[in-house]
Amino acid sequence: MRFIKLILLIFLIVLFLVFVVQNTLIVEISFFNYKGYAPLFVLVLLSIFLGFLFAFLYFMPREWSLRRIVENLKEGVERLNRGFFLKAEQSFQGNPFTETFACYGAYEREDINKLLNFSSPLCALMLLKLHHIEEAQEKFERIIEREPDNLLALKGLRDINFLKGNLKDAVELQEKVLKNCEKWDRENQKKILAELLASLYITSKDQDYAEKAFDVYRTPLTYSAHILAYADSGKERDAIKLFERSFEDGLHNQILMILLGKEALLTKLMDIIERRRDQINTVVLALVYLRLGLFSKVKPLLEVLPDYYRTLAVSSSSHREEDRMCAKILEESLKAWECVCGTRYKEYTPMCANCLRWNKIELKL
Repeated sequence: MRFIKLILLIFLIVLFLVFVVQNTLIVEISFFNYKGYAPLFVLVLLSIFLGFLFAFLYFMPREWSLRRIVENLKEGVERLNRGFFLKAEQSFQGNPFTETFACYGAYEREDINKLLNFSSPLCALMLLKLHHIEEAQEKFERIIEREPDNLLALKGLRDINFLKGNLKDAVELQEKVLKNCEKWDRENQKKILAELLASLYITSKDQDYAEKAFDVYRTPLTYSAHILAYADSGKERDAIKLFERSFEDGLHNQILMILLGKEALLTKLMDIIERRRDQINTVVLALVYLRLGLFSKVKPLLEVLPDYYRTLAVSSSSHREEDRMCAKILEESLKAWECVCGTRYKEYTPMCANCLRWNKIELKL
């Protein structure tokens, strides 16, 4: 490598000497009132030198600034990787481009004041994850004013509106998210929109929401909302057919658990439940029978039920007041839905209020 560099240097010197020999012509120089004479090669070399000098003087301060930023960024990332969050923040201070990295350190230290002072959308997301809802909402709204299509802000405001029960606003925001999201995330966002629409039907009883939810994405919740919409509008046959179709998609157990509090509807679905009882989870089947007071149908299942549900079944069918009170306590404490973060719920919800993740709650019996 050194030999190649030496050869290149000798070659450049030879070119320079050839240029000097061929451009020894003396030329006249005029600059305002000054007049003089100089060799042509001197003028050319002087022009080149001045060009490099001006460029150096213009770009060198920027280069020094960029070098400081890169050095601070490298140092800060190394500190983050080693778990020194406060030291990492100090490395990221004073530059808006590295503020995002500082957000993570402040989040890990739960330094709310520091997060409030940052303007990065990620800081608003960190505030939301720390359950500082109002502060996060204020930051997200300011971001939307500047960047109407900012996905982080749209998703954050969607989550906040869902937590506050503002389902219409959450649906509108999710439609914007679906419009702007990346291709890899489109299916997940369609599922979120569908479950928001289904939740909106359950609170508003507007059948259009249930139909649209089912068309957008088929989940246990959208199935349940559509079945309920048919039943509420007097279309019982359509509700029964749709419930039977859910067996083909393997969603019948979740649907039955979502509809567990709808005794009148469960009664209308009983023919299908009895006909397909072998396909239904034993615990789910027992809970349906208990909800409808069909204790005689629960007895054959007692031997295969887990202890908790066997105790619930036996206590529910007992004539003793103490046993029925025990059954009521067991039923109220039953949380059959579990998020991947470990939080359990009595009823299904599309988003976990603890970890703020969507579509991560499953039936765990």
